[in-house]
Amino acid sequence: MLSGRQPLMETSDNNATGSPAPTSSARRSGRVSKAPTKFTPDAPVASKRKRTSDNDDEDDDQDNDDAENQAPDDEEDNNASDDDDGSETAAEEPRRAKKKKKTPSSSARPRKPAAKKPKTNGDAPSHDQIVGHLPSRPKKAVRLAITRPTDVGLYADIFASGDSSDKVATEWYHKYQADDAAAVMELVNCVLLSAGCDQQVTPDDIRDPENCSNRLADLQNVYTEEGITDYPLVAKSKTTRSFRDLLVGFFKSLLTVLHETDILYKDTALMENIARWVASMSSSTLRPFRHTATTVALAMEAALVDVAKKLDDRVSKMTQQLDAEKKRKGKNKERLAVVEKNLKEAEESQSICQAQILDFFDTVFLQRYRDVDARIRCECVEALGGWIWNLPTQFETPEYLRYLGWMLTDVMPQTRLESLKQVTRLFKRDAEKLGHFIDRFRPRLVEMATKDSDVSVRVAAILAIHILKDTGMLEPDEIDSIGRLIFDSELRVRRAVIDFFAGCVNDSIEGKVEEMGGSDVIDEVLGEEDDDDYSSPRRDWISIKCLAELLAAYDAQLEEETNAAPPRGLDIAVEMVQAVAPETRISLASQVLYEKIDQVKNWEILSGYLLHDHTTSTKSKSKSKASKSNSNEAAFKAAVAPEGNEEAIILEILASAVKLSLSPNTEVDRHRKKTRTDATDAAEESAIHLATNIPRLLNKFGADEKTAVIVLRLEHSLPLDIFQQLRQDSTTFSRLLDEICTQFDRHVDRGVLTEATAALLHARKHDELQEITDSKIADLWENVINALRHFDKNNELSIRGNMDPATITGLGNILLKMSKLASIANPTEFLESSENPAIELLIKIIHRGKLDAVDEALDDLEDEAVSFAVSAVQFYFMWKVRSLIGSVQSRADISREAILNLNSLRQDYSRNLIWTLSSRGTNDELRLFSTGGLCDLHVCFATLRTAIAQQSTQGAASPKSYTDLEPLLEPIRSDLTNELIEIFDAAERAYAKCLKRTLNEPAEDEDPIDEELSDDDGDDEDSMTPLEKKGKELRLERALCELAGKYVLAILAKMLDQTNGGRLRKRMLRNQNKLGGNLKEVLAYLDEGKLRDRVEKHANRGKKVAKGVKKPSAGGAKAESATGGAAGGKKLSEEIVVDREDDSELSEVELELEDDPIEEDSVIGD
Repeated sequence: MLSGRQPLMETSDNNATGSPAPTSSARRSGRVSKAPTKFTPDAPVASKRKRTSDNDDEDDDQDNDDAENQAPDDEEDNNASDDDDGSETAAEEPRRAKKKKKTPSSSARPRKPAAKKPKTNGDAPSHDQIVGHLPSRPKKAVRLAITRPTDVGLYADIFASGDSSDKVATEWYHKYQADDAAAVMELVNCVLLSAGCDQQVTPDDIRDPENCSNRLADLQNVYTEEGITDYPLVAKSKTTRSFRDLLVGFFKSLLTVLHETDILYKDTALMENIARWVASMSSSTLRPFRHTATTVALAMEAALVDVAKKLDDRVSKMTQQLDAEKKRKGKNKERLAVVEKNLKEAEESQSICQAQILDFFDTVFLQRYRDVDARIRCECVEALGGWIWNLPTQFETPEYLRYLGWMLTDVMPQTRLESLKQVTRLFKRDAEKLGHFIDRFRPRLVEMATKDSDVSVRVAAILAIHILKDTGMLEPDEIDSIGRLIFDSELRVRRAVIDFFAGCVNDSIEGKVEEMGGSDVIDEVLGEEDDDDYSSPRRDWISIKCLAELLAAYDAQLEEETNAAPPRGLDIAVEMVQAVAPETRISLASQVLYEKIDQVKNWEILSGYLLHDHTTSTKSKSKSKASKSNSNEAAFKAAVAPEGNEEAIILEILASAVKLSLSPNTEVDRHRKKTRTDATDAAEESAIHLATNIPRLLNKFGADEKTAVIVLRLEHSLPLDIFQQLRQDSTTFSRLLDEICTQFDRHVDRGVLTEATAALLHARKHDELQEITDSKIADLWENVINALRHFDKNNELSIRGNMDPATITGLGNILLKMSKLASIANPTEFLESSENPAIELLIKIIHRGKLDAVDEALDDLEDEAVSFAVSAVQFYFMWKVRSLIGSVQSRADISREAILNLNSLRQDYSRNLIWTLSSRGTNDELRLFSTGGLCDLHVCFATLRTAIAQQSTQGAASPKSYTDLEPLLEPIRSDLTNELIEIFDAAERAYAKCLKRTLNEPAEDEDPIDEELSDDDGDDEDSMTPLEKKGKELRLERALCELAGKYVLAILAKMLDQTNGGRLRKRMLRNQNKLGGNLKEVLAYLDEGKLRDRVEKHANRGKKVAKGVKKPSAGGAKAESATGGAAGGKKLSEEIVVDREDDSELSEVELELEDDPIEEDSVIGD
């Protein structure tokens, strides 16, 4: 019996070359086995050849095969594979001696090798140990072995006749009855043709089984010389799958016919002969032979398993019949003898079948399940799963199941995936019976689900583990490890784990219901629920509470593991880090929770739960003797009351659910034709409900900046067109704006201000609501300007270091709010009013950026305040330039006094920026930010030149000259070029040091590298975690690419580097190809030829963009002003803006710099 076998193998030497036959001469089938003699070519003179990537990959696979399939040390190998694998490696397929494939004429006349010394890869092997390799894939003249209509015999009957496999197998059986050697020859030739080999064996070869290995070696040699690279099983053809199905189907039918005719048991020499040829081919070093023969052998093994199952059923039935006959009082001896005879024959047949199954398993599967070819390994795993499924009495034991477990560590994802599929199928049926296997390999399954590099493998592992959870075979820590995948960054993983996570939530709900006394007690407390009453307690609140508890627990576990430090305030101020994370763990999880959990999809239930005052339920517990119903009600309210950060978690879920529910891609919207009226009514009702609840939520959660950010985000999903249609609800919208403005006034947190700014931008998108929004924004401007004037009365704003930390922090908060307000709408009216305009105060504040002495306690706070002032002033100039462009395009008069005042402000602003960047010896955040601001200022005014040129060439009778605007077009001073080069040098060196790359040496006409500044980064990278190192690398790359982008824009606008022979341009291009694709793409725009090609390529698309832009970025206002505010002609912006649909290598960081979402909406129809 198979169950009594000894351990099958020892994997200490898992060489994945062609495998030998077992060393023992006596097999269980009774036949004499001889190891096939491997083809050993004469030692060729090694010629110079190019190693193809295929060979390289194969060699790497061979070297790593031991590691990928290493089994535990306590396993033994009774097949002596360790000894034979080494000899087999020495007998692998010979290398191709020539770099190019010979033509037929040249192969007939072999040339003498060149006399030069041959080059070898490593040590040259001895004559009797030639290291062979699978053939290189030629570049040209690829031959493909396919099914040909001219083929005759069994091969044609299977693949070309159209007959069923059963019919073809029956016909072959009749041929075997007539001439056994000819029939077996035809069968072997069919396998050879299926491998793409045109050579055939003869009946004499069949009658000489001892010469089998020698004959196959000759065929292999001929096949190799023909240079066939593809064979039917792997050919990229629509018929590849059908070819395999026909091949496998025939051999299964053949074994069925042999079983039904008893040839399988009476003529054992037939199976021995077939097995000898197939097993020898399966151990060939030639991949087509090995793969095809392995497929055939696995198909025959599967058929034998089906036969064994039938025989088991027959033996079982006959045993029962025999027992019944023996128990009868009047025994019929003749009948009893017949039953005993039939039982004996069935047991003999069963024994022969089991021996043949074991023979194929030993000679084929044990060698090929660790083959170097992942496809062969995959087929072996699939076949083993089928055997275990169909014959569990023999194969569902640890000695066979372990192979599935070992293949879970295969290096190729398709093999791991196939192993997981088979394991999952077995778990669904027999998880309770596989306790030993599960205990041994469950940690590996959890590891695959959480850490595997392939997403498909992770998804399959999660499905397998879900079955184990349902059967109660997971440890609590393993449940937590899988449950935390609800926060995974991969959407497929989150969708795969949602059922597992929902099961955990349901388990928690059941436990909480039991704690409260059961479902009957809850029904008594709640009574009849009103579906439309979301503010009263309801059964759904139990689900919400359990969901929040579980998410909070998993989130806390991940926080402990990551322990990430919050971003610096200065990094946020100079826009190196976003103030609000675009996606949090909870928002990622909510995307799939919305699809699965009804309480999340119905977001009104969430809002009702959050708005309910849960504190009254805990404070109003009965102080005296109370009725039992009151006690149960109090217990229910206490059980569902949120704790800790659970309310914040539910708020994030609510924000995501609202966004998904009100998005236009909902299921209701897909069927809009059928349910247009109902969908419109539902959208209006949801919008009014949301607009009513947001102020209430802000009243309750607005005091905490973390929760205020989430509630403000709800306004982004509000369909404002509903309020345009429902004019009577303008009061509702006004109350909503009041609460948003209250949050803007109350908080100084950057996240809250960012979300409030985005909410006001969203509110201004609709013309009919713009007037209401602008009135609220005017009130905010009045508050911040009054606060700024208060600081001006008590302090000198232009002198650094004259304020204490609290005062400078307060000033920075006012400036932050001013920069945010300036990005929403045109602020010139507010900044220019009164005798002491606020814009002059802002420009004075920028002078605080001049660094005279280092003060660690104040420097970051001072730099933050200056950066906010720079942002506010930059927006002011963008709006002014936009207004000037509008005047030029309409040929309106522009007062000279206004131009002189604007030029004076521009010069003061530019001067203070230069003071700021020149006073700093290192590239700190403010120096880079000021440098970029200086470039942005001049690029912004350069767009006036385009607008003036356009209006003068549009054919007007009397175009205006606008010569008074020329002072505004002044370029960056040429004496700043050296300093700008120094700033670029420092940013480039810092990034190169982080990447550990060596930069090019300067040219002869360039300044030498300053050695004193070469090691200006004193951070100890050895103490940083990999995540921190990656974050630092991204920040340095972003800083360098952003700085380079500013320079490029200024150079293309002819505002920089127009003298001194383009020194800055040359310096920037020195290491263009050294520091990654992002910088390379940015600097590519300095090549005017390539730039012109890109402009021509995207001309039509650029015109459409220019016509359709209504919301330029700040970035926005800059790009708007660059186009001159008009839509025609080729403008500067069309030359310097990369089209988003271009297949460039820009990173997400650069795309974010290119188009900031909040700044994009900054200019919305003044």
